[in-house]
Amino acid sequence: MKRRKLLIVVLGIGFLILITFLGTSLESLIPHPPTAAVQVEQAGPYQVTLQVSPNPPSVTNPANLSLQVVKKASGQLVSNARVTLSSAMQTMDMGTEELVAQPQSPGNYHAQAHFSMSGPWQLRVQISETGTPAASTTFDVTAR
Repeated sequence: MKRRKLLIVVLGIGFLILITFLGTSLESLIPHPPTAAVQVEQAGPYQVTLQVSPNPPSVTNPANLSLQVVKKASGQLVSNARVTLSSAMQTMDMGTEELVAQPQSPGNYHAQAHFSMSGPWQLRVQISETGTPAASTTFDVTAR
């Protein structure tokens, strides 16, 4: 009787390990769309353009994120904004990395992000400019 209970427990644990392994393996086999070379999104009164280099970003090295912020109505480059980014993995909780993009030239900002695991990530970009309400948008990035 004790031997039978032990066998059931061992088989149950083995089954749980097998299911966990299969779930993890299947997640890595599911194809995720590649990151577009250039992505453009609207954030309130702004048009935001994102370029990721290298593309696709690697999990072993930080990715360079280049952002261009333009006022949608006038086409004028926005050079005095505070641009912040937060990255979060879409398929599991890997935490959120908060970044402040540094101005490079009028309307152009740069940041480096660390994607700690391959798969789909979401970058949330928030733009705040004195006298204007903050605006935000999101971009999808697939790390490899």
